[in-house]
Amino acid sequence: MPASAVRIGFVPLVDCALLAVAQEKGFFLAHSLDVELRKAQSWGQVQEKLLAREWDAAHCLITMPLQFALGDPSREPPVSYAFTLSRNGNGIILANAPWNEGVRDPEGLSVWLAQRPDKTLRLGVVYPRGTQEYFLRSWLTRGGLTLGKRISLTIIPPQEMVGRLRKGEIDGFCAGEPWSRRASASKLGRLVAESGGLFPGLGEKVLGVRTDWHRGHSLEHSRLIRALSQASLWMSDPENLAEAVEIIASKHYVNTPKTVVEAALRDTADRNLPKAGADPDASRAHANRLNLPSQAHAKWYLDQMRLWGHVDVTLAAGLDLSAICMEGFHNSVTATLSAFVGQKITYGAIT
Repeated sequence: MPASAVRIGFVPLVDCALLAVAQEKGFFLAHSLDVELRKAQSWGQVQEKLLAREWDAAHCLITMPLQFALGDPSREPPVSYAFTLSRNGNGIILANAPWNEGVRDPEGLSVWLAQRPDKTLRLGVVYPRGTQEYFLRSWLTRGGLTLGKRISLTIIPPQEMVGRLRKGEIDGFCAGEPWSRRASASKLGRLVAESGGLFPGLGEKVLGVRTDWHRGHSLEHSRLIRALSQASLWMSDPENLAEAVEIIASKHYVNTPKTVVEAALRDTADRNLPKAGADPDASRAHANRLNLPSQAHAKWYLDQMRLWGHVDVTLAAGLDLSAICMEGFHNSVTATLSAFVGQKITYGAIT
């Protein structure tokens, strides 16, 4: 039986899916882990709980471990990661007014703003210097636009985005699912871009772990990776979609309509998963590649920080990405995973 509980935080977004499935399907317990999943209200709270050592690990934006390490690159990174929880998954929503007046892309938005010299655009993102901000900035530059006097940025917790749009406090936002689909379904705004269209396969969320916790609990960390890999393989089976939707949409996790969650999961499957009938070994290898942490992806975000002047160039140059993005540890754990992923786990159900 598990020795002591592993405390893992998550934000109620669809890409907490692997954590939810591993818990409710009993995959954590099957790997001798007692996991306490703790819901956070914002990414700021995730940061606070991790750095205060109240949590051992958390569902994190991939930029967060980089930002934590940049605080003092001469010291051991406070948070590292060895597992990718999701790739892409962000959407840019614009309010109905610009959409109804013809805006469909950043070039159209540039024209729209030029025709309205007194208009300012207020956009929301979920975390300062987060993945959503860099996706939004990259999208805007395609229309020759940048954040500034005419386009402002506000930090808003994900679950507040739709309400702020409804009240007219913002003119659009960039966030992960289910919020872009919730805004569209509520007819409050229109989806004008998805991150998978601009940067296919780019890492988005990771399982960030306190580095000091990993050092003393590498066995538990390896078991987390095995359990989450098993959850990933389970989710790759289309026959499990309905049950996955029930789990993720429940009040314990995202607490949102099942139709929204199902649409988001189907979209993820269309982008990332092998087609029905694929060889099981090939499916397993494909699922593992999706969850592999990538230094190249971390570097892309670090380069964005440099590009927009969000990091001192000297500090960035001194950052050891291999200490933050633990590719080697992931590979050593998953090399022997085939003995576990085929097991049928029947206990553990959501209530």
